[in-house]
Amino acid sequence: MKPLLITSALALSFLATPILTAQAASHDRPSDVLADCLYRHANANDKQVFVQWAFVTLGKTSAAKKVETISQAKITDVETKAQKTLTHLVVGKCSAPAMKVLWNDPKNGLQDTLTTLARQLVDAEIKKRTSPLLSLTITDLLKK
Repeated sequence: MKPLLITSALALSFLATPILTAQAASHDRPSDVLADCLYRHANANDKQVFVQWAFVTLGKTSAAKKVETISQAKITDVETKAQKTLTHLVVGKCSAPAMKVLWNDPKNGLQDTLTTLARQLVDAEIKKRTSPLLSLTITDLLKK
């Protein structure tokens, strides 16, 4: 697995695609089925590792670097933990959907899986938080 390639795909997907809920994920693609399996079988610690991975991935963007720069050592540490967690889940609980991804889309399947998984995790985290920005409605925005 190439962390830079995967993290770049993830960062671009966050910027270009709206956040989806776990329930809304399409089950047509093997990568979505694998992402759902990973999400369901990830424990709280696994999910924390993946959220940290998504965070450092976005932290590599120029927009995020204007807020805060994450050290390369921290990025490497988080990516290593995420890779170990992913491997553990794929081998232990999600090997069947992983084989379908390998069979159907060996080139981009894992990247697509991780993008969907990251969306699910970010969506779950956002739902836990309150923020003035999140409490706005479209009507509120149009009034301004």
